[in-house]
Amino acid sequence: MGTGNIWRFPRVAAANGGAAFVIAYIILMVFAVIPVMMGEHAIGRATRKGLPGAFRDFCKKRKHTLMGTFVEWIVVITIAYYTVVVAWIVKYLIMCITGVAFVEDKALLFDSVSNGNPSTVVIYILIQAFCAYGAYKGVKAIEASTKILLPLLLACIIIIALRTLTLPGASAGMNFLFNLNPRDLLSSKVWLEAVTQCLWSAGPGWGICIAYGVYSQQKDDVVLSTSVQGFGDMAVALLAGIAIIPGLFAYLGEQGALEACASGNNGLAFIALTGVFERMPGGRIFAVLFWISLICASITSIIAMYSIIVQPLADAKVSKKRSVIIMAAVTIALGIPSAWTIKFFNNQD
Repeated sequence: MGTGNIWRFPRVAAANGGAAFVIAYIILMVFAVIPVMMGEHAIGRATRKGLPGAFRDFCKKRKHTLMGTFVEWIVVITIAYYTVVVAWIVKYLIMCITGVAFVEDKALLFDSVSNGNPSTVVIYILIQAFCAYGAYKGVKAIEASTKILLPLLLACIIIIALRTLTLPGASAGMNFLFNLNPRDLLSSKVWLEAVTQCLWSAGPGWGICIAYGVYSQQKDDVVLSTSVQGFGDMAVALLAGIAIIPGLFAYLGEQGALEACASGNNGLAFIALTGVFERMPGGRIFAVLFWISLICASITSIIAMYSIIVQPLADAKVSKKRSVIIMAAVTIALGIPSAWTIKFFNNQD
């Protein structure tokens, strides 16, 4: 589970027909994405190598090292800018606790956080260092963080969903999310957006499943563990949709809710939802829970991605400590421009 479930799924679902998108998403997850993830788990377990070595050894050809190296590079530059979002989230959590987030001009507030803010850069570097340390500690750190952060994430999302469903007008959002217009299922855009969401959220093609396969034991059931991973990811995404979309409909109306979802991930989470929490009774508490859930989701994802980019250096007999320091330095350097200006961030995204 990552921010793709919470930060992205509700917006994309609302912008692509609601129920039709959900159906396409479930079908693609079951019949396309989970089988690919099973294959990746098998590759990681069979080779016990990072991405370049895994592709080389599994394909039995040295030239296929390039395929794994390409995916490795994608993960490196993704960590570099993705962690910037986490820095914004931490800033918003602090501002919601202090009440600073509840100002009249939400767009101006987001601009002050995402453009030329030194504290955002400092938080970004600290998060990178924390996640790199988690990858350095290895499986034990991943297990420990997951056992704490993911139950906390689930608890926060469930509490927000229960509160959202009690809001006057929330039923319109639920109807939109789960009432099907069959014609929407004929839209190629709905299916394309659904498979994109699956890839972004569940992780096939990123090397995450290969990296986790390296750590798995021979007796582990690949089909069972992969199915739990895929269905668990899907369940949290649907729960996040229930937590967010009815709240938007309740306070912004259908037109306003759809416009908020069309404003992009940043427009929805940092501008529209902040306004919704401000108007909601007890909204400051639920805003804090929302930002905590996003932090939990993102930290576990970044530690997983760090495990991917460190493994090939370990395969090359570089010490784990040195590998982590090298990759942390590279990703921090690549990401600082995105942490400093939203224009560069948008380019990377």
